[in-house]
Formats: sequence, C-alpha cells, structure tokens
Amino acid sequence: MELKSTNISFTNMVSVDERLTYKQHPQDPEKTVLTQEAIITVKAVSLSSYLEGLMASSISSNANKGREAMEWVIHKLNTKIEDLAVSARGSIRTPMAAAAALVEKK
Repeated sequence: MELKSTNISFTNMVSVDERLTYKQHPQDPEKTVLTQEAIITVKAVSLSSYLEGLMASSISSNANKGREAMEWVIHKLNTKIEDLAVSARGSIRTPMAAAAALVEKK
C-alpha cells in the first residue's frame, strides 16, 4: 500500500511531498516494512537550504513519533487480546471443573 500527501498551505513558499509505502516483510510475513520519504522544496527564499534542513529535521522527528505511537497502539491491542484469551480460558475451565465434580459425586 502506498500513501502520498502534499501540503496545501504556503505552497507558494514551500512544498512538501511525502510518500509512505507499506510492504510485507520479505522474511517474516507477520511483519510490515514501512518506508517513508519526503521531498522538500523551498521556493524563492534566500535561506532555502536552512529552511529545507529545518523542515527535514522536523519531518524526521514527527515520523519517529508516528512510528512510536503505532507501536504503542499495537502493544496495547496485543495486551488486550491476551487478557481476553486468558479470561476466556478461565471461563471455560470453571464450568468444566463443576461438571467433573458432579461426575465424581455420582
């Protein structure tokens, strides 16, 4: 899957074209490889290289925050799923133990 975005504000001064590509990991189908790239073009400004560097740093920092947020959500979901599985296993065992006790009394 590929996602593309472009800024819509200040386009007369700067353009940021970003592309995110999600692919299945070649060795582990349970994992996803995310590739993120951004092209920054500063227009008609004497400090263009300075602004490009500043924006690249900001985009990189935000990309790391986004990745960390996704990993946090995935971890929380996995924890909830495991809690539900443990709870379900416990719910099944309780009636089975009661049934076994009834059989033993007979």
